[in-house]
Amino acid sequence: MARFLLMILAIAAASSSAAAISVPDHRLPLPGRAMAFGFNHNKFEPKPPAILKGAYTAVGTATTLTWANIVRTTIRSNQPVGAMMPSVQHGIFGKTSVLSAVPLIVASYGILTKASDSWDSLRSDTCRRLNLALATATAGGALWIQYAEKLTAIPNTGNTVKQVSHQCYKGLPKAVMMGSYLSAAALSAAVWTRTLPEDVKNNPIKCAQRVADGVCQSLASIGPKCKQDMNNVKYSLLTTSFLVLTALQLGTFPTAVVPSWTGRRLSRHFPAWTFLAAASAFNLKEATEDGRLFSDSQARDLSKGLAGMGAVYLTAKFGSVFLDPSWPGHYALVTKAPAWQLGASMMFGLTLRPDEKKKAPSGALSDRKAAAKDIVLERRTRGCQEVLEESPLTIAASIAAGYALAKMTDGNDKK
Repeated sequence: MARFLLMILAIAAASSSAAAISVPDHRLPLPGRAMAFGFNHNKFEPKPPAILKGAYTAVGTATTLTWANIVRTTIRSNQPVGAMMPSVQHGIFGKTSVLSAVPLIVASYGILTKASDSWDSLRSDTCRRLNLALATATAGGALWIQYAEKLTAIPNTGNTVKQVSHQCYKGLPKAVMMGSYLSAAALSAAVWTRTLPEDVKNNPIKCAQRVADGVCQSLASIGPKCKQDMNNVKYSLLTTSFLVLTALQLGTFPTAVVPSWTGRRLSRHFPAWTFLAAASAFNLKEATEDGRLFSDSQARDLSKGLAGMGAVYLTAKFGSVFLDPSWPGHYALVTKAPAWQLGASMMFGLTLRPDEKKKAPSGALSDRKAAAKDIVLERRTRGCQEVLEESPLTIAASIAAGYALAKMTDGNDKK
């Protein structure tokens, strides 16, 4: 049943992605018609095709379910045959640890789905970075599926017998899951390319140069612009930390199990999602520096997704250490890098630190009150000076007129 559902979603994702990429928008007027009605054909830009929103929803759902299925089928007993989980809790918290990426995946695709009503929204820096990060992550996931047998191989088992691995997908399940990931990668890459300037999108060399320039600029500006702003410092540290963790997982064991805690099972796949987390944290750092952290709905959704990832991750780590009876005996690779593991947990804990709105200092508030009093006093003084600057004749005439009016009023009262 699960395979059938996943296959249907993969087919829907692939078809909707292809349609969103290839279907032309017929709302664009013909050149002659545009000239007749006074349109500038070069500047007129139609809305994205209506199917794009559905395509993002489909590939987002398929990507999430594909990752969940990979976790389900890889972290379990008899994977390979004879390799048993030491306890029920061991498998539960191992799965929970890597499923922590789901809140961030859902938030990222939710942002792109909402933004698919306008090319201007999809052209924003946040959406462009998310599209590029998701294209990279899902393409990496497809590569992991293709080479899972080698990437999850158990050492010292290939000398006398056939190499034993934790995972090896074949046939229809492999095709369906690769189709899900590749459809998502194709859609994100196509939309990212569509939002490039005209002189760049049709030139592969310039596209690659654009990516390289963007990566270099991001790395050069990864530090906080304002060190007194804790939101700025927080997201700068998270960006750096997630990049470091991504690099560690692509290195050698035992540090490769940081932060997934899944041994050789999924330690080579989880860096796809820590890379997405790094791009998300950088987006939030930029939003903080631009003053959009609280006013931009995309920034708020991304912040919630990152916090959700941290909450699920730390829950899994708490369960592994305090509720799993197989701790620490069956966590050999994890316990060989205690400093890195502690640092990773602290970094994920930083995602739970609430974003703080800036408050005006009390001194500034008192200065504003004093300035307001000075303005009122100045206006009163100016009014008195204007009265005193009037000629004596004008003042006398005003007094006389007032006296006459008073006498007239008094006489009418007596009558």
